[in-house]
Amino acid sequence: MLGLSLTYRGALTQPLQRDAAAKDGRRLKSAQTVVPDGRLYALDLARFLAMLFMMQGHVLDALVSPAVIDITQAPWNVWHWIRGLTAPVFLMVSGAVHVFATKRDTHGRVREDVMGKRIRWAITIMGLGYLMFFPANRIWDLPFLTAASWKAFLAVNILQLTGVTLLVFIVTMSSTRSIASMGRRGLIVALGILVLTPLMKLAIVENNAPGWLAPYISSAQGSLFPFFPFGSYLFFGVVLGAYLHSVPKEHRDDQLKRVGVRVGAVIAALALILHHILLANGVAENVLESSESVLLVIRRLGIVLMIFSASVVVLQHTYRLRNWYVLFGTRSLYIYVIHLVLLFGTPWWDGIGRTSFRSFGLAGGLVMMVSIMVSTLLIAWAVDAYERSHIRSEIKATLRYSSLALLAYLLLF
Repeated sequence: MLGLSLTYRGALTQPLQRDAAAKDGRRLKSAQTVVPDGRLYALDLARFLAMLFMMQGHVLDALVSPAVIDITQAPWNVWHWIRGLTAPVFLMVSGAVHVFATKRDTHGRVREDVMGKRIRWAITIMGLGYLMFFPANRIWDLPFLTAASWKAFLAVNILQLTGVTLLVFIVTMSSTRSIASMGRRGLIVALGILVLTPLMKLAIVENNAPGWLAPYISSAQGSLFPFFPFGSYLFFGVVLGAYLHSVPKEHRDDQLKRVGVRVGAVIAALALILHHILLANGVAENVLESSESVLLVIRRLGIVLMIFSASVVVLQHTYRLRNWYVLFGTRSLYIYVIHLVLLFGTPWWDGIGRTSFRSFGLAGGLVMMVSIMVSTLLIAWAVDAYERSHIRSEIKATLRYSSLALLAYLLLF
């Protein structure tokens, strides 16, 4: 996780300028020097907005009655469609960020300490993903689980997907010697994943894959985010990151705004045209709109690029809030875990999402949505403040190991 300076503390107290010329000058300055340090704050903003929409989607879907939220009718069909963009936004931002965060030695090779850190981080978030859906109160209860419980436990969510995709990133990018070669290889991997996606649905593949691997290759085992095709988004993000890395720092946001809307619109439009051509030739709507549809992935790719372009525009009007975008964008893992714990609980206690599953009206669901979202952001901010605090490292280590000991106790006894 990236550190965050304390400069945002006074950002919200600055008076607004009323003079139109001053506003225009400020906007021009933002457009030209949005990121003097090379950081793409627009991507932090896009990731933060994706996390906000993910939270509200989870809460409303878990608490509000299906009689109220009917995703086959407006406006809920639009709401459901937008929800499908949150994971692609998050993964593409992650891919772009990895390009800038992958440090190299004097010979152009990826540093071993960077690879080791990435491997540990990938394994950590995969383990956390499984732990959050641990199907028993204790390890000793695992032999007595039903097949349905095991299927739910092994199903791949966004944490496992991110972890395994990061491992593939490390394997495929460790031998590159430049950012440019990383971008080219990222494109090859992304397209390779899309080409292989239909093959993962073949019976010879699904029927012979080990039980732990099958959820990663298709949704047949209940996975929401199988590697095929969702892993491709991170590598498309690598391509975008490599391109932006080649652009001078002071022009990156301007290029992201222009390329995002132009290239994204073309990609989305071509995918939509092909969608209607296939539909007119007898291909079923549910096949084309399946989460594993390659055509849907391409259309979403174009839409996400346009979202990035829009994020630059929003950033230019809210530049003073950029450090808040960084804080909550880089703490996306915390936000994901905290809001799910508040909503569903843990293997040892139930949350309201379990005890009152889809039993609320719209008003009650909205109240709970706001409560959980605000609580999540406050807790994430507090955790960030704690990690950046000057509390002695010995005390932090004691708290960390005490938490691990408590977890071990809960799993064993």
